[in-house]
Amino acid sequence: MAQHGKDTVVLHNQYNLTSSLDSASIDRSIAALDTTVFGLNSRTYKPGQKDGSVSVEGFADPAAAGIDTILSNSFGSASTSVTISLGQTAGSNAYLMDAIENQYSTSSSVTEMVRITGEYQAAQDGVDAGVLLLPVTTATASANGATHDRGSGSTTSSGAVAIIHVTAVSGTSPTLDAIVQMDDNSSFTSATSLITFTQATAITSQRTEVATSTERYLRLNYTIGGTDPSFTFAVSWAAR
Repeated sequence: MAQHGKDTVVLHNQYNLTSSLDSASIDRSIAALDTTVFGLNSRTYKPGQKDGSVSVEGFADPAAAGIDTILSNSFGSASTSVTISLGQTAGSNAYLMDAIENQYSTSSSVTEMVRITGEYQAAQDGVDAGVLLLPVTTATASANGATHDRGSGSTTSSGAVAIIHVTAVSGTSPTLDAIVQMDDNSSFTSATSLITFTQATAITSQRTEVATSTERYLRLNYTIGGTDPSFTFAVSWAAR
């Protein structure tokens, strides 16, 4: 089924850049290593190292918390957590990367709005393809996210990665404890903790990897504490 690009979400560390952007491009690649030997009539190859990059474009916003400031401050950083989701609902296809923001440019024309372009190069692991486990959500109480079914035949994996983006926080002594749970059925009666994020008390982001990921179903469980707490956050996840 065709998908509309207007629902794309772009998360950069603890910032939601979606409202400033109108274009995002994801490139995933893997080296093809030549293994051709004498006697063969065609070349043979084996997969090598993964690589990837992301490009975003949109409208400049020079405000103190605007996209110009955010991208400028992250320029050249050794590690920026980026999620590009192609939808705004749980289960939407998403791309995760540990990135180096290696290009940031601004263009101005007398007949157009001032535009910006940002380029991200994968710092490691290329670009992982996964899902938006929890869409951008404003929560004031503890809850569980929707259950994600990885599908039959997906019960083994060489690992997984997840990113939490906490973009807004309010309240007195607010706390957010988020856990990616995985189980062999959707009831989660004996749910296990696959990934436990560091407790959040302010806007933040965290990218976490695990070496194994063995069950078919997963969900996000989150516990919120404090006085009149409110957290706006999202979580993306990908199997390896």
